[in-house]
Amino acid sequence: MNTNNGRQTIVLALTTVSLLVSGCSPTPDVLPDQAGGSVADQKPGENARAAKMERALGFVYKLYRGSAWNILSHASDDRRTNSLNVAMPDFSVEYWVTAFEKDTTATLTGSFPKWARYAALTAYGKDGLPFASVNMADKGVGHTFTTTFTSTESDFVVLARVYRSKSHPASLTKAEKFAVTVDGEPWTTSSETKARINGKVLEWPIQHAVGHALGKQLTSERDMQMFRPADASLPGVFPNEDARYMITYPSLGGGQCAVFHGRVPEAASGREFYGFMAVEMKTTATVASLSDEALGGWGSVYTVFACRDEANARSAGYDPAEASHHLLLAGDVKVPGIILRDLNTAPGQGLKATDEWAARGQVAPEQCQSVLGEAYPIMSVR
Repeated sequence: MNTNNGRQTIVLALTTVSLLVSGCSPTPDVLPDQAGGSVADQKPGENARAAKMERALGFVYKLYRGSAWNILSHASDDRRTNSLNVAMPDFSVEYWVTAFEKDTTATLTGSFPKWARYAALTAYGKDGLPFASVNMADKGVGHTFTTTFTSTESDFVVLARVYRSKSHPASLTKAEKFAVTVDGEPWTTSSETKARINGKVLEWPIQHAVGHALGKQLTSERDMQMFRPADASLPGVFPNEDARYMITYPSLGGGQCAVFHGRVPEAASGREFYGFMAVEMKTTATVASLSDEALGGWGSVYTVFACRDEANARSAGYDPAEASHHLLLAGDVKVPGIILRDLNTAPGQGLKATDEWAARGQVAPEQCQSVLGEAYPIMSVR
């Protein structure tokens, strides 16, 4: 590695660690609380935490400006390729980040890859919330287009999201990334190696900060059916406007397993992704995931065994010879959580049909089941 790049990485690591660990705590895409939460439930310190988060993000935006796609988030159970595994990502998804200065105009030219299951370009302010976005439902795939982003409010970042398929597990190549110019000046595209290193640099301090933020908010509810958290309890950083989540907190103690039985939704226009993730709630890192493809494809019946290890799964009835049986191994995570992500670009489809309820409070399991039907996974503890 180039010596100057190595020194820069060390400086960024030390600066980011000191900033985030000192209390500037970004929050994850999925942030549970005990009561489901509402705006009225916010504690006095939450505004201060939000201000600290904005300062932290604003500082990171400044540190990483100057080149395109120089931070990579790519969760994996392989520590060599794992990078910035926070906010409960699926293993099949990657996120590329470019930071820009307030009042500049970022112009992006390129196309969403034909092999992508879902792809989007989304701009976020220093509050971590989106203010502009385009996705493959808007622009199609394989068609070159140009789009611009700017903010008069604050520095900002643009995230390129790409959901990979089983037939194309590789990351974006340099030629597949959008070309970036800022106020007419072309920016150099960073190498994947540099972007991955930057992601690794940011991973631990953000996980630490998120774990600290979650310390007093982890639910005491255990082994209940999956529910959708209230919108007020999801002040997430860089949320995807097309994704909705359900969550449950299985104890997995004494060799027990949480066993989910359901059916992958039928294929439909706008339906992009459906899948499970096992996560460590103390850090929001994903430790295992199963996409709809891994579950057998659209319309397939499945039984998912969420367990500490395969021996526990076998004791709970897992049969590796049974095609509809699937493992979701949580390993030795301290506070296990199981997430179901439902991604739709069509309005009112899937879990989007619960949006009005989520705006008022936690969406109960029965309400989620009423809109998902057989695609709602029924959990038993064995």
